[in-house]
Order: sequence, then C-alpha cells, then structure tokens
Amino acid sequence: LILYGADGCVGHFAASHLAQQSGLRWAIAGRTEAHLLELVDELAKEGGYFAKPEVIVASLDGKVDPKTWVTRAKAVISAAGPFSAHGGELVVRACAESGVNYADTSDEFYWQRRMVDGYDAAAQKSGAKVVLATGFCVLAGDLGSQLALGGLGAAHGSDEASLGAWLETYNGGLSAGVLNTMHAMNNASYPKEWNIDPYVLAPQADVALRVDTEVEGMRYPSYVSGEGLVVPNIFGPYDARLLRRTFTQLGQKVHLRVGASSGMYPRWTAFLAEHPGSWSQLAKCPSPTLYKDGAWAYRFKASRNGRSHTVLLSGSGDPGYRFTALGLAETGLCLAGRTPGCLKDGSHGGVYTTMSTMDAAGFLNRLKSVDLIKAETWSSEDEAEIVV
Repeated sequence: LILYGADGCVGHFAASHLAQQSGLRWAIAGRTEAHLLELVDELAKEGGYFAKPEVIVASLDGKVDPKTWVTRAKAVISAAGPFSAHGGELVVRACAESGVNYADTSDEFYWQRRMVDGYDAAAQKSGAKVVLATGFCVLAGDLGSQLALGGLGAAHGSDEASLGAWLETYNGGLSAGVLNTMHAMNNASYPKEWNIDPYVLAPQADVALRVDTEVEGMRYPSYVSGEGLVVPNIFGPYDARLLRRTFTQLGQKVHLRVGASSGMYPRWTAFLAEHPGSWSQLAKCPSPTLYKDGAWAYRFKASRNGRSHTVLLSGSGDPGYRFTALGLAETGLCLAGRTPGCLKDGSHGGVYTTMSTMDAAGFLNRLKSVDLIKAETWSSEDEAEIVV
C-alpha cells in the first residue's frame, strides 16, 4: 500500500493509523524527501507497534510517469488535494491503466466527472478499482445510505425508494483541504450545466433511475417529519452527486434528499467557542484537544411502500480530520486485500464510489473494530414522510 500526500495534515493522521497495522508493507510518498523522513521519525516516536514505511519521493509534475512507483503496490491512496490542482489525474491514470487499486479524498465534482469520463473504461479493462472520495462526510453518507436502503430488503420491479440524509452533528474544524478545494472550484473551468445536474457523476445512468431533478433533492428551509426543520448541509451537494453514482451503479431507483438539522450549526458554533483558539485552527491541523473532542452524527431514513428503515451513524473525534484520515487509510487497507469481507463479491474494475464496490456491512464492521464509527438502526411500518 502506498500513501501519497503523507506529509500533509490528513496524510499524517492516515500514516499514523497505517503505522499501527501489524505486518503491513507500505510506503509514504510525496514531493519533499525531508518532510517524508521527518514523518517517519515522528511515527516511530508515537510508541506502540510500528510498521516502518518506505519513502518514495515523487512529484506530480508530469516529468516522471507515476507508473514507475504505483505498480509496486496493490493499492495507492492519496490525500494530496485539491486533486484538480496538484496533478491528481496523473496518479488516477497510472493506477487505472496498470490495474492498481486507488482511493482519494477528492471533493471537486468536475474533476471527479473527468476521471469517470477519462478512466472508467481503462479501469474496467485493467481490473483497477478507482474509488473516489473517502473523506467525511461522503464516506459516512455513502455507507449510511446503503445500510438504510439495505434494511428495506430487495426492491421489486420499478419500486422507488425515498432516502433522507440529515447531518445532525458536526463538531470539528474545517480543514485546509476543504477550503483550498472551495477556492479551486471557484476558479475552475467546466460546463456550468454540471452545477445543476443531479447525475453529473453518473453520465451513463439508465434514464429510468434518474428520478431527481435537484442536486440536493429539495429546497430549504423545509420541515421534515421525524427530523424537524431542515436546512442546507454544507457538504450536501458533494455527497449527493456521489451517492447518486452509487445508486445508479447498483441499479437502485432512489429519490434522495440531503440536508442538516437546524440545530447543527448552533451546536458547531458552541463547540468551537468552548475550545479557545479553535477559530484560528479552522484551516490548519487541529489542536490535540480539538481533534479528540470532536464528534459527528448523520441520520439516514429510507422508505418504500409504506415501510421505513433508519440508520444513525456517529463517531468521536474531529470528523474532517480523524474520520477522513482513517476512512482513507481503511479504504486503502481494504483495496490492498488486508480486510476480509470488505469488497462486494464479484466486484470488477472501474471508477467507483466506496459503496458501489465495497460491502456495506463488512466495511461497517471493520470501521467499528477500529473505533471510528457507531451505528444504531430501527425499522417501522409507517406513513410516507411529510415534507413542507
């Protein structure tokens, strides 16, 4: 397993997690040798079991083909965003053409669309599983959505499910990667109709599965029975586009709505106010206290034919850093063959989301085992959810 961008903040946390994996053969990669060697020393000082990584110096400037180093691994994971600005396509191309599995923490939907258009066919031919976006909150969103839909049982014929994804708690910082990505997106050039296409990341989707007309699936503010007042989720558009790629790749007909509970933002503000200095840390690596004290909760309710299934996922630690870093690392371990039962049976190559190629129940069990996630579920026979 190779971790690219290991010397960044999220990369560092991911490396710390990988260094604790017994018997793992892995490497850290990036542009600056001195930074990588410094990271190796820091990992060794963290105590406990230490799987020492090899160091690979590799700049994504087009001068050296990444195939020279990605082909040494079963899987490559990257935290080096923004991916549209830092040569991310070079790694995707190398992996897709060489049959090497890949995952990243990308957010730029226009870049993701170009990876779908440019490398899905190559990945299918080589057998590489190219997995886009394993950070918070899309990995949690993808996982929770599939668990909720799975609780309804198999769909019959043209049955359509309704899925509400409501972010209830986000207590943590806003990573520099997210802010840099927002800046990159504001300055990016791409067809503007992509902004309003709910299925922009599923360009080959069957028309029968295209049931949504809005990216977020709804207007705000809205009252949702069982959830209360719902407002926009700042991560919602990123989540929704990728979730629909999952739905359509799995042949699921789903009407999706994404949002946040109205209390999420006041709770987030209060959390930051309770941690002196946290505002100045919003675009930097979080302080140890902020990293440890953070928390998140994401609720999913799937309904079909009068039956519903609800899943509440939650976790401790700063979601933008702890969940993103460990989610990336665990996806990499799965793709490298280190986690039994984490991939769908018969999964082939292609450009995927996490849950279109990974087994939701198997991956949930793995994330529980490393204390990254908790899950509560319940089902009911009920009336259709009311939205006002």
